[in-house]
Amino acid sequence: MHAVHDAVLRFIATDGGDFDALAPAVFAHQFETIAPYRRYCERRGVSPSSLRSWREVPPVPVVAFKETDLHCAEPERVFLTTGTSRGGEKRGRHGLPDLRLYRASAIAGLRRFLFPDVNRTPIVSLIPSCATAPDSSLSQMIGWAMEECGAPGSAYVASPAGIDFAACIAALRVSERSGTPLCIVTTTAALIHLLDYCTTHAVTFRLPHGCRLMDTGGTKGTPRPLSRKGLLQAAWNTFAIPGYFCVNEYGMAELSSQFYDNVIRNRVGGRFARRQLVGPPWTRVRVLDPATLAEVPPGEQGLLCLYDLANAGTAFAVLTEDLGHTVSDGFAVDGRIGGAEARGCSLSAAEWQVPA
Repeated sequence: MHAVHDAVLRFIATDGGDFDALAPAVFAHQFETIAPYRRYCERRGVSPSSLRSWREVPPVPVVAFKETDLHCAEPERVFLTTGTSRGGEKRGRHGLPDLRLYRASAIAGLRRFLFPDVNRTPIVSLIPSCATAPDSSLSQMIGWAMEECGAPGSAYVASPAGIDFAACIAALRVSERSGTPLCIVTTTAALIHLLDYCTTHAVTFRLPHGCRLMDTGGTKGTPRPLSRKGLLQAAWNTFAIPGYFCVNEYGMAELSSQFYDNVIRNRVGGRFARRQLVGPPWTRVRVLDPATLAEVPPGEQGLLCLYDLANAGTAFAVLTEDLGHTVSDGFAVDGRIGGAEARGCSLSAAEWQVPA
């Protein structure tokens, strides 16, 4: 595989890379090897020779993943997006030609933000296994987490058919009785279903200190609205897991790296900071004006544009359809952009279909 992939892997392994220096090399690699992306950049007058900063790299809107294949070589795996709550639309495809990058980044992110203080712990997953959901990048990430961070007692308690509540409760009771901390990983929707089930059946737990929870996926598919504050309160009332051990993960099938709440990492590191999403050193986040795609002032709302060196084989810069704003040295997600506002996203659908 290309030497720049190995450079990114060294960055992830050592935390010692230079983002500003490596990003132009990743862009040059993608410009050279991904023809649809090269044409997209040329129409914007951007090339490796003209690039002055990684901030000038043209971001790929997520809609492009529905219209064309973006990878530097034949993919080892292809992950599909789950679509949106609007339904009925074409699903995006993220073909990864070098799966090492995704695995290395996913495991490093989990160790950095979810398991900074433990090597292994039982993991109870309300996310289906990659054996039952092979197109899901999230299921693949959880599979690697089971391998690298899981301990005896780890279990999947959900499948594409639904949640096995009895198996989930049994796994949590084992932790409660033994005093062995565990980690619950779940989509936000599955978590709310579990909380509602526990409420309906008068089930509560006093899980031992050190138990933690990671949820992801936002409001997609949730049975009812529940604020982040309400979810943290419910996690304490039902599981006795305090808020500083509850981490929200923000990721997407089009990326190879994830962003996490900073709470566990800060607690373990003795740092105090407001809860916010942060990423590993090989990522960057910019907030852009939806109409002009110019960067907005700190704290103002705009489109989230994510830069991920671990996406070296596909798309380094990805323009999401999520609104957010910066918070200190991190960011917060505010929701999805409305159709009429999404100029920076929607104008590109036809553009990516233009033949060579």
